[in-house]
Amino acid sequence: MVSAAMVATVAKQKELDDLVSTLGGNKLKMCKPCMEDTCSDILQVIETEVKNTGGHNMIWIRRSPGVGKSSLTASIST
Repeated sequence: MVSAAMVATVAKQKELDDLVSTLGGNKLKMCKPCMEDTCSDILQVIETEVKNTGGHNMIWIRRSPGVGKSSLTASIST
């Protein structure tokens, strides 16, 4: 007999699989983090801001295309 929890788990997994498929499936490319010894200044600023409990709850990163915003966010998330 299949439990309701098992059915719910399978349904959630199918929903996630459908979403990944819609977004490109296995074709999704993960950005590589910043290269060693790069971005250290901005990463330090972000770390300080994140640790500031009285500070902002969001950090906005904006620059021209191709300057490394995605690599920076990959570094932050790892």
